[in-house]
Parts: sequence; structure tokens; C-alpha cells
Amino acid sequence: MKRIHLIYFVLIASVVLMIFNIAELDFENLKKGPFAGIVSNVLLILAMLVTIRDIKKKENN
Repeated sequence: MKRIHLIYFVLIASVVLMIFNIAELDFENLKKGPFAGIVSNVLLILAMLVTIRDIKKKENN
């Protein structure tokens, strides 16, 4: 499996987990929310997007 496929898999998995964490939010009482899970998923998604951009840039050179 190529490295890019693994990165896409991690990206899709983190999007699914972020959707799950947002669905678990209690909008009546936001103090009890899984904010750490949402923030970590957003950071992971951003890191994977930067990594994908870097890999594609290296492939073009």
C-alpha cells in the first residue's frame, strides 16, 4: 500500500470520527462536550492535508 493511500485512509477515518464527536455533542450543556476529540481531529485533518500537498509537490519534481 502506498503512503498516499494510508494518508487518505487516516484522513477519512478522522473525518468520520469528527462527525461522530459532533453528533455526540450535547447542545443543551456544552460544558460536557468532547471538545478535545474534535480539536484533535481537526488538527489531524490539517496535518494530513499538508502532508498530501507535500507528497504531491515532491512527485512533480
